[in-house]
Amino acid sequence: MNTATTYYPFFFIDCCKKLLLGMVVLIVMVSCKKTFSSGQFVDDKLVVLAEITAGDSMEIPIGKTIKVGSGGLIRFEKVKEATVTIKDANSRTYTLLPNWSPQYNYNPTTVFTNRRYFRSNMTYFIEINHPTLGIIKASTHIPVTPKIISLDTSAEIYRGKDVLAATITLQDDGANENFYVIEAVKESVKSNKFFYYNGKRYNYDSQEGWAVYERVKNTPGFQLLRDTIPQNNFTRLNLYTEDNNSENSRIDNLANPFRRIFIPDLNFNGQNYTTKVYLDRQLFIATDPKKKGRVRLQVKSASKELYDYLLVYEKYKTDFGQVPSSQLISPIGNVQNGLGIFGGSSRRERIFYFDQF
Repeated sequence: MNTATTYYPFFFIDCCKKLLLGMVVLIVMVSCKKTFSSGQFVDDKLVVLAEITAGDSMEIPIGKTIKVGSGGLIRFEKVKEATVTIKDANSRTYTLLPNWSPQYNYNPTTVFTNRRYFRSNMTYFIEINHPTLGIIKASTHIPVTPKIISLDTSAEIYRGKDVLAATITLQDDGANENFYVIEAVKESVKSNKFFYYNGKRYNYDSQEGWAVYERVKNTPGFQLLRDTIPQNNFTRLNLYTEDNNSENSRIDNLANPFRRIFIPDLNFNGQNYTTKVYLDRQLFIATDPKKKGRVRLQVKSASKELYDYLLVYEKYKTDFGQVPSSQLISPIGNVQNGLGIFGGSSRRERIFYFDQF
């Protein structure tokens, strides 16, 4: 196993990058009233599903709800006509434009982008103006980057599963109410082999590059190099915890896996706090080359509205299949005159390489 890290105050992750695709499915299930007769659905509403993170460029997924037929199904439609602006607490205003890059082709929403980066400990306001659906607004504060004193890992067996155990010690800021979220994803990456010869870079996997490589590979000082190219494809990894201070302990049996671990600082405000999580190793090593990648363990400090939204979503995913969807309560977001969430977070991460490239 190789690890790359330590702790980064800011980092860029193309992932989940703000597109909380699972939430799209969730809103589809529960953005209606409890009965399924016609005329009771939240139809033609703008939807924002944005986690804005310190160090990430501005990317805001926006769509609108469309009722499909008389059976009560709801789907999302991309929006093109919207005007999107973000303002920070210092009155700097940024205009976001729809991005039609191929990486967003399969998103059910339109992603509006700006190359500027979000900053920690900053409040942001978003306004979306649509010619027929009106104006929606939301605001959030990106917390200060969480302080991690230590993060130690080891391979263990947990409840009969091969896991990577991570012991994390946080230094909590007593001046603020903090909400911590721990999660992990497997990010698919492509290994690219290359080398330099006579000042020119060659791709080893190309016909020309391979021919040059065969000719010069025994040259003294010659080096074949590798880099990894993110493929914008992420798989969420199951996590386990035995921490009774986590909010997971009140929404489900801790013997079950979770997508995220939620820890408020209610019981340790201003103190150091140690918790332990277990990452299921089932997907760490891929046999399919297309699924090879790196594991990203993330520790976030989330705004209250984002934390609450994700926590309810975790509860839904736990209950789904056990409780009829008509009895579930839709997550309450912070988008005025619309649906969804505009929430802030800052994070640190540790990166692990288990796959051989």
